Amino acid sequence: FNLGPLGGKANVVKSGLPGEAKSGLKIAEVYKKGPAKSTGLKVGDVIYGAGDKVFGDDAYLELADAILQAEGDEAHTLKLKVKRKDELELTATLVHYADEGARRKAIRAGALKWLADEQDSKEGGFYSTMSPEVSQVVLTSLAGLCWLTEGVDGDYEKNIDLAADFVMDKVGEQKQYKKLAGKNNNQTNWSLAYGGIFLAQLVKDAESADYSRSKVNKWRKKLKWIRDRIFKQCEDNGGFAHGPGGENILGYIHFEAMSNFCLAALGCINAAGVEVDAEKLAPLLKYVDDCQMPDGGIGYATDKKWFSEEGRTAGAMNAFGALGVADRASYPKMKAYFEKNIAQAFSGHSTPTMHQLSVALCCKRHGIMDKYWESQRREFTMVRNPDFTFAYRPTAETVRMGDNIDRDIGPVWTTCQWLLISELENGAASLWVGTLETAKADDGD
Repeated sequence: FNLGPLGGKANVVKSGLPGEAKSGLKIAEVYKKGPAKSTGLKVGDVIYGAGDKVFGDDAYLELADAILQAEGDEAHTLKLKVKRKDELELTATLVHYADEGARRKAIRAGALKWLADEQDSKEGGFYSTMSPEVSQVVLTSLAGLCWLTEGVDGDYEKNIDLAADFVMDKVGEQKQYKKLAGKNNNQTNWSLAYGGIFLAQLVKDAESADYSRSKVNKWRKKLKWIRDRIFKQCEDNGGFAHGPGGENILGYIHFEAMSNFCLAALGCINAAGVEVDAEKLAPLLKYVDDCQMPDGGIGYATDKKWFSEEGRTAGAMNAFGALGVADRASYPKMKAYFEKNIAQAFSGHSTPTMHQLSVALCCKRHGIMDKYWESQRREFTMVRNPDFTFAYRPTAETVRMGDNIDRDIGPVWTTCQWLLISELENGAASLWVGTLETAKADDGD
């Protein structure tokens, strides 16, 4: 588990604690820079309380409450109850924020600068070892959406241009790891989806800013290609695999979550003025409808529904919202399931941060971001690092699977998604947020 803005990693412990403490955080790593280091925390220390309290059943989230309170205090110091050989009290000095707006502003400034420093200054992409071209397009698209929060012609105009050029060049491409153990490992639908969402938002924002017409036309032309490629790579049943080529190493082809991203991309593309054919779209939407469970949530696939999941259900709602088809009969049932399970945003997937963004997008569209933050503010606090990057978080599902894809993809992935969540109320990713009204394409095709 991350230690939030203290700077470090820890494991939750439930035994061997002083006094009435019911849980603690045993330090596994102290970052080279940050309050944890400067206050003298060491690997092996156990934090069993903060302020005047010892921890109850959930040291991780209770520490978040203490951090938030300390950051808001004028003194901005946090007393930590620590068990080493003896019981100690250490005082950490945190950054002071006058209010939540000041905190978000600092996070945006720090994270955007960090992303700019991480971007390849020549090619415009980001380093990745997972299906390199695909994950690089995904990361670059997410970073582009983040930089757009400062405006298409703002401080990160050069970074946005580089990102757009990289995505234009690499989207839909996969030269490495096309097969694993002799099975299909085509992952290109991910790059088509994220690349389409980013370039569509870029076109829309650029037109609003009266930006270079030649660049807008170039980006829109690529959106037409992405639209056509998404339709081409759809499976015969209307669903989507990671990419075309048949059964993958896990023994399946289509799965509903991929539909959510491809459909969201088509919705964003449509909203950016590139018409999406309703007749071609119909079987893709029906596939999602057919994944609906009796409780209203969305299952894994039409032939393997298994169970509903909050992030997957939110993703389906986002796809319908981006496409302007939230009037479908399945949507109110999804909404009812979704609103009951907002607190479960981290549950049920080995890529949990992706589900956090899906849930937040859905909350923004329905005007209930207050409910999102009520359940997730502490999580947001604990994955936030001192340098304004964001970390991965272990969940019951990642432990069960022995795999955390958030960790494997790296901090660009997690930082971009948490930053977008933080900026949704300021208009971030507006095309992906979508609408509850029936949408139509502009005359741009």
